[in-house]
Amino acid sequence: MVRSPPVPRKGIPDMSTHRRLSGAVALGLSAVLTGAFAAPAFAAPAAPAVPAVPDGEAAEGQSFHRLATLPAFENQLAADPQADPSAPTVAEISTVTADGNTVIHTDAEAGGIGFVDITDPENPRAAGFKATDGSPTSVYATEAFIIVVADTSEDFTHPSGKVEFWDPETLELIHGVELKGQPDSIDVSPDGTTAMIAMENQRDEDREDVDGGLPQLPAGELAVIDLAAQDITALTAETIRYTDLTGLAGLDTPEDPEPEYIKFSPDGTKAALTLQENNGVVILDAATGEVIDHFSAGAVSVDGIDASEDGNLSLDGSITDTVREPDAIGWIGNDHVATANEGDWKGGSRGWTVFNADPESEDFGSVVWDAGNSFENLAHRYGQFPEHRSENKGAEPEGLTVETYGDTTYAFVGSERGNFVAVYNVDDPSDPVFTQLMPSTNGPEGLLAIPERNLMVVSSEEDDAEVGVRATVQVFELGDGPAAVPTLKSADATGPAGSAGQPITWSALGALSAVPGENDQLYAAPDDFLSPSRIYTVDTTTADDGGPATITSELALEHGYDIEGLWADADGTFWLAVEGTALTDGEVGSEGNQLIHVDAEGQELASVDLPAEVAAGLKGQGLEGVTGVGSGEDAVLYTAVQREAAGEDFARIGKFTPAADGGAGAWEWFGYELESTDVEGDWIGLSEITAVDEDTLAVIERDKLNGPDAALKKVFTADVPEAGAATGAGGGKAAEEVPVLEKTGAVDVLPQLQDLNGWTQEKLEGLTIAGNGNVYAVTDNDGVEDATGETVFLNLGPAADVFGDSGEPVADFSDNQPGSVYYAPVRWMQAAGVTTGYTDGTYRKAAEITRGESVAFLQRYLAPDYTTDPADQDTPVFPDVPAGAPHFTPIAWAADDSDGTPVSEGYTDGAFRPGQDVTRAEFVTFLYRAVDPEGFTAPEVSVFPDVPASGSYYEAISWAAAEGLVNGYRDGEYRPYEPISRGEVAKVMHQHGLAQEG
Repeated sequence: MVRSPPVPRKGIPDMSTHRRLSGAVALGLSAVLTGAFAAPAFAAPAAPAVPAVPDGEAAEGQSFHRLATLPAFENQLAADPQADPSAPTVAEISTVTADGNTVIHTDAEAGGIGFVDITDPENPRAAGFKATDGSPTSVYATEAFIIVVADTSEDFTHPSGKVEFWDPETLELIHGVELKGQPDSIDVSPDGTTAMIAMENQRDEDREDVDGGLPQLPAGELAVIDLAAQDITALTAETIRYTDLTGLAGLDTPEDPEPEYIKFSPDGTKAALTLQENNGVVILDAATGEVIDHFSAGAVSVDGIDASEDGNLSLDGSITDTVREPDAIGWIGNDHVATANEGDWKGGSRGWTVFNADPESEDFGSVVWDAGNSFENLAHRYGQFPEHRSENKGAEPEGLTVETYGDTTYAFVGSERGNFVAVYNVDDPSDPVFTQLMPSTNGPEGLLAIPERNLMVVSSEEDDAEVGVRATVQVFELGDGPAAVPTLKSADATGPAGSAGQPITWSALGALSAVPGENDQLYAAPDDFLSPSRIYTVDTTTADDGGPATITSELALEHGYDIEGLWADADGTFWLAVEGTALTDGEVGSEGNQLIHVDAEGQELASVDLPAEVAAGLKGQGLEGVTGVGSGEDAVLYTAVQREAAGEDFARIGKFTPAADGGAGAWEWFGYELESTDVEGDWIGLSEITAVDEDTLAVIERDKLNGPDAALKKVFTADVPEAGAATGAGGGKAAEEVPVLEKTGAVDVLPQLQDLNGWTQEKLEGLTIAGNGNVYAVTDNDGVEDATGETVFLNLGPAADVFGDSGEPVADFSDNQPGSVYYAPVRWMQAAGVTTGYTDGTYRKAAEITRGESVAFLQRYLAPDYTTDPADQDTPVFPDVPAGAPHFTPIAWAADDSDGTPVSEGYTDGAFRPGQDVTRAEFVTFLYRAVDPEGFTAPEVSVFPDVPASGSYYEAISWAAAEGLVNGYRDGEYRPYEPISRGEVAKVMHQHGLAQEG
């Protein structure tokens, strides 16, 4: 399809008449309205409007969209291509150059600062590394300098540090000055004239005489540097001013303050400083650095949290009178501060707080708002709670920043252990509103707002190459619509734990099954991370609306199992594939691999051991998935064994018939040849199995790699013969008797995992076909331990496409990814023959659509067999639409008045203007005239305040709203004269098509 260039709009199109097209929707679309095409209806506002999404998924029509993730080790390679990429390297605190194009982050592990070019934020580029004197703790860029503060201490009793000034253009060191102690953070005043450094002089947590606590002198203090009054090369240790912070009444151990985080107010008159171990906040005069006032951050009791490391994620715990001990601090306006209450010595409240920070107010230091258990609940709701930290500060909020984008002020609060950033609208400091959760990599401490470019950068400090955890710099952008991640969340629980909005707790999902008899619901189960085990119900329709899919309920099982596979029988029972463990004491083999049958209440009905002959050759990787065909006594189960047994060069797929042998059950076996890998430490295995039909199985085959190293996350299919090798055959010496299945590639899931622009997840482990015909997959987040904790829930598309007869997926548009709010509408348009997209394989959902294109879509949808009279084929329809012009036939159809009034008579000057962008009013008017609905009467009062009843398009827009085809913007307006995008046109037409199908 070729788009004509837009033509400047002149005049007003004639929209006053209508016409009927008999048989307009007689397209036989029931054949294509199956699977993903039969998705729930969509309303279609124009960009930048947002589809309806669950609360907390988008704020005022906009979200922060993850654009890219760059490993910090890339900076080492950019500086030295021979560097070891597995060497420890981190990205802790970050800043950005004055032009907004280069992010600079501290790297304490490597002893310097890294540079990331974000000129193209979707493709950040590692731009090198510079070594600093000491271990950098913070960095700040101004127009004149990159200012780095570093810890040069050799021990805790003799703290020392340095401040360095680097040239942002040449990246050369200009000057360095010794500090009186160990620095932690730095901030620069809004006018760039003053730098303040929090001099922590941190405690030795292993010092025995004070049990690792305070006091441990020397005391911390505040350093103040005048950046404007001197040549920076003239700065000496003696010209740096210091503010004494000792003796502040009401704080813990006031003789030994430990400053943590410093932040200037937006108006530049004050600065706020946290004293973390002292549990205090100090307000300073920005001009002098002197203390204006201070207050204690206080203590709080929090109920409804998980405070026990028992593997159960139970929200029945509490903390009592726990001091907040704030880490990062940010200003909301000039009179309030927000603190991330990480805790370090005695406390940590598992949330964040807004305080009155106006020293002239009688309420100075009072709590304006506190998160209570709500921050921790977010970790549970999105499956990112670190259960192994339940008894020690939980999700642990550490980083925080506040910034205004457009007219909205946001607070960003980072969970150090949950690996996410929670975003809040704080236009009203007394009532923060959660807007979204931004999954990150491990330890997101650096939160860098770049509002001038609508960007947000998150830098993460945890790095352990051996377990695949790497520090990164991630780029997010504020834009229209809901974010693509997270992809799964939970609703509130309905039992006692659901009081006060407590979420259903979940994590480590590794198994999926369809819910028999339901189109849009799935079952999911975690592995042995949780005990007792659960089976969750997942509603996929919330993902169709642009938000995450939603866990709506849970069934607690009688026992705890290592569930690696789940199949729901239509008789109401469940079959579980339970993975065993390797034998100990040097013995070869595995024990505990079982198929478990449980009833609808979660009670165990029966267990079936993996035959000893098969288990004898296994190690720790056993059963990994179960599926079935039939039901009840007629059920036949298939299960996958993850890896090759000793002495075999294939993995096994087992067929188990429970009713065989008089109810004792019988096993048959097939071989499955795995892909290979030459990466050291990697191996390939099966991680799921699901039945496509009675004799076709689909399996997930994956490697052990994540992030940029991930190479194999693929679904294969295999046809199963009527009979396999009986148990005993293929055990040990008789491996040649096991028939090996021929596999066919179905879909490569790796690109879809990578398209989320995060850390590519390792464990693609769940796969099923829902009643709606769509194929769904999920990743196991390993319980947020040695993993980012992000769960990826994917709609891979219609099974007819994924598992087509050719064995290859039907080509989709390259920019129409499952999970997008536009996916089903655009896919429906493609299947219905309405669009073939552009020659480069894209659909371009966000692009505006021309008048010619729009009537072409409508003609292909409503009158696909329409042809022009041969006698008229050389006659121009409009003077600007000559015979042979693009969209000549559709425009002729639109102008055809043989069946009444045409869809369009063009403009008053006689032109049609096919290359001009169509407006929201024009498109629904075209559609309204084409279908000419009987009996519709527009209401006397307009649905939209900007659509007057006197307008020529009033009746069409009123009809579209009444039919649920459009719903306008969040402010209630329709904005009739704004252009409509190709994605939104697809949504309107898809909704109309579904309505016609009933």
